[in-house]
Amino acid sequence: MILLLSSIAATLALISTILVLYEKDVAKAVVLAGVESVFYALLLQVFLAPDLLIAYVGIGLGLNTVVLLYVLTKGERYEEA
Repeated sequence: MILLLSSIAATLALISTILVLYEKDVAKAVVLAGVESVFYALLLQVFLAPDLLIAYVGIGLGLNTVVLLYVLTKGERYEEA
């Protein structure tokens, strides 16, 4: 069961990463990067690494997303083709 949950989380994180690469709207890409962080946090929980989980949620999901969205308000939202 644990192996199934970790493989699903890893697959969804990989799909999120691929979607970020092809997204033209930078705000959507930042949100998808946050979703990717949630799946990696789930993997850390499955692998019983609570110390890494706390750090990853605080930095990878929280601080990183907030900083990227703040920087986005100072620039262009859509990527030029």
